Amino acid sequence: MDGYNFTEIGMLVGAAIGGILSVIGFMLWHSTITFSFAFFGIALGILGGRIMDRKL
Repeated sequence: MDGYNFTEIGMLVGAAIGGILSVIGFMLWHSTITFSFAFFGIALGILGGRIMDRKL
């Protein structure tokens, strides 16, 4: 993890998981509101990463 902090990693993981949930939700419900799952995933990833950065 040279050069990367947990906030950056959390943002990437949150974007990946949120993106997957967005696509699956759009396929199931045909609603564009499911794309907000990506934004929530990114936000939760950033918050979780910041918490881990502060503790370590």
